[in-house]
Amino acid sequence: MMAYFVVTGASSGIGEAMCEVLAREGHSLILVARRQSLLETLKERMEKYAGCQVVVMPMDLSNPDEVCRLYEACLAYDVIGLVNNAGYGLYGEFLELDISDEFNMIDLNIKSVHYLSKLFLRRFVAQDRGYLLNVASTAAFQSGPLMASYYASKGYVLQLTEAITKELEAKGSSVVVSALCPGPVDTGFQQRAKIKVAKSAMKVPTAHEVAKYAYYEWMKGKTLIIPGYSNRVLLFLNRLIPRKLGCQIVYQTQLKKK
Repeated sequence: MMAYFVVTGASSGIGEAMCEVLAREGHSLILVARRQSLLETLKERMEKYAGCQVVVMPMDLSNPDEVCRLYEACLAYDVIGLVNNAGYGLYGEFLELDISDEFNMIDLNIKSVHYLSKLFLRRFVAQDRGYLLNVASTAAFQSGPLMASYYASKGYVLQLTEAITKELEAKGSSVVVSALCPGPVDTGFQQRAKIKVAKSAMKVPTAHEVAKYAYYEWMKGKTLIIPGYSNRVLLFLNRLIPRKLGCQIVYQTQLKKK
C-alpha cells in the first residue's frame, strides 16, 4: 500500500510549500483545506510535475466534526505523516477583537492541532512508524501584545509538541514528533491577520525555503525546528532579557504593523 502524508492548510503558504517539497521527495499526499478549487489546482500541479499520488479532502478544521471526518477518511490510506499547518492570526487589542473570531482561531490553531495530533499519533505509535510536524512560530517563545491570542495559541502548540516528544522518547517509540517555529515568512498570513508587513533589515524567507529546511530537519528527527540563523540568534538572545522587556519590544514592533 502506498504511504501518504497529510498536510492541513495545504492551499497556500507554508502548507502549499510543504506539499511541493514532500512531493518532490517522492511522498504521496492528502491535501486538506477549506477551498476545494485551490486544492484541485495544487493536486493537478503535483501530479503533473512530481508524479505523486494526490488525494483532495476539503475540510474546515475549526469544526471538531470535520476533524473527526478527516481522520476517518484517512483510515482508508496508509498514512505515515501529518503536517498540522492550518492556522491563522488576528491583529488588534485584546479588548477590541471580536470573541467569535478569536474562538474560531483558537479552534483551528489549538483544538484541531491537539485533536489531530492525538488521533494520528495513536495510529503512528501502534505501527511504530510515523512523522508528526506541528507548525508553531517564533511567536511561541514570547507574549505578544496586539496579537495576544495568536501568540498564546502558538505557545500552546510548541509546549504540547515538546511534551509529547518526551513521552514518546520515554516509551522508546520510533515516531518522530517535531515543532516548526518559523519567523516572518513571505505568505498571505499578514493579509489574513490584517496587518502591514513591518520593514526589516533581515531578508524574509519564502515559504518554499522554510518548507525545504523544515522537511530535512524533520526527517533527521529534530524536535525544535527554527528556520533561519537570524531567528535562532534572536531567540537565544530573547532568553537573556527580562520577559517584561521582551514584551515591550514586541509591542513596539507590532505598533508598526497598524
